[in-house]
Amino acid sequence: MDIINVFPRLGPYVGVTRDKTINFKINRKHSRAFRVIVYGAYDAFGLIGSEKNGIAVLDEDNRSILCDEIAREDSGYFGPSKRQLALFDDITALSWPHFRDYINESCAHRLRYKI
Repeated sequence: MDIINVFPRLGPYVGVTRDKTINFKINRKHSRAFRVIVYGAYDAFGLIGSEKNGIAVLDEDNRSILCDEIAREDSGYFGPSKRQLALFDDITALSWPHFRDYINESCAHRLRYKI
């Protein structure tokens, strides 16, 4: 049995095992909110692709997907890998400058736009 079906969905992301919203205070007047999730598969209009798994970063302010497939594995049907869980912890602990640099400069994921 694939484990991802016992975990919730979030939009097109199936089998969400970790979900955390992080808020950054940019300056005295501005802040940014991002939601970081670990997911097991991607639902492309009914076609569930377990090869499309990993960590996604959602831009809560703009209500959009910032990037996904971070730390993608061969299959996500059986839950997150230790590497994905460790990276999730690392990403959610970053300061704003390090988070921004990681998202904008990393080539290991699908980036929709720079922040």
